[in-house]
Amino acid sequence: MKSTIIGRADRLATRIRSFGTATDGNVAIIFALALLPVVGALGVGLDYARGNRVRSELQSALDAAVLAAAKQPAAQQATTAGNVFTANFGDKSVAAPSPTFVVNGNGSVTGTAGTVVPTSILQILHAPPLQVSATATAALATANVCILLVDPSAAQSLTVNTNAKISAPTCEIDVVSTASPAAAFNGASTTTLNVANICVKGATDIVNGGSSPTVQLSCPTITDPFAGKLPAVTVGACDFSNQDYNPGLVTVNPGVYCGYTNFNGISTITFNPGLYIIKGGSMNINAGSTITGTGVTFYLVDQNASIQLNGGITATLSAPTSGTYSGLLFFEPTGLPLSKIAFDGTNGENLKGLLYLPSRNVTYNSVSNVKAENITMVFDTLIINSSSWAFQPSSLGMTRAASLKLTN
Repeated sequence: MKSTIIGRADRLATRIRSFGTATDGNVAIIFALALLPVVGALGVGLDYARGNRVRSELQSALDAAVLAAAKQPAAQQATTAGNVFTANFGDKSVAAPSPTFVVNGNGSVTGTAGTVVPTSILQILHAPPLQVSATATAALATANVCILLVDPSAAQSLTVNTNAKISAPTCEIDVVSTASPAAAFNGASTTTLNVANICVKGATDIVNGGSSPTVQLSCPTITDPFAGKLPAVTVGACDFSNQDYNPGLVTVNPGVYCGYTNFNGISTITFNPGLYIIKGGSMNINAGSTITGTGVTFYLVDQNASIQLNGGITATLSAPTSGTYSGLLFFEPTGLPLSKIAFDGTNGENLKGLLYLPSRNVTYNSVSNVKAENITMVFDTLIINSSSWAFQPSSLGMTRAASLKLTN
């Protein structure tokens, strides 16, 4: 019995010694110890990935909010932004953000928002919770429309022919026509159109020669902002009928001019300030003349009324800056039948004011030596022939909401 007990004790001691020197489980222990930082790193990565996802959702909701608000009147912008943000941010796993929206002095809207993202591994490591935030600003950019062609169905409502040169970098040309083609650009290789944009409501244009100018087709053009809003004019009896002026120094006074008014030979013509009503005929100014007028308005009563500027004229005309006809240089009543009018071959031209002639098919011929005019034009259609023409918006300008600009 005693020897049996001793034998068992020896075997147990042997096993204990062999356990102490065994290496079979070392790999598993080392792997387990090494796995701890790997799992921790993965957990931290997941926490940060979730934080980035929440921030992205926050930014998207904020972008949508300020973009929507920028389209609204100032009094509604903050309310619109808050409603749109709430509708677009739906992550219920984080504390509800409390966005703030500020309407800036330039009409833009700035929004900021932040929240706290709960964490798991970072919390175990006693790291602070993730704070995420976003900011965005949106503004409604506007385009200055200097030329508006209102005919909705005229083919080639805007026609620009060879050697036409226009410098109006702050101006847009809007063509309401949806005809095919709605606009035509001929001899484009010798044509320079330095304008901010040509916005054509129709889907097609034609370009004959050279490269296409900057044209935006299927563009949301403006509607006529002056229709039905310009002053009504009561036309009285004729003050002058079929008047003829001899060459030389001529001074002309406001009034109702009926029939044809002819300025014969080469004259220096001064139009005194006031309203010139042209009825049933035209004012014909001969080549080589010089015309000036400050604070003048020309009202074309009917489809036969016009002003004919013949070749080589130097013209400096500006609209009133106050009063009933403030900003109006040429205008007409609504509803006239279509007719044609041409501005021919001026030697130097400086016009300031609104040219509101929505019933006229206007042609600009060989306009040259033109200063930077301040003009806004509303015509039925427009043909621009060989010219060198520079202009910028007048005081009675037109604008189009061109685009929304977002920064964040």
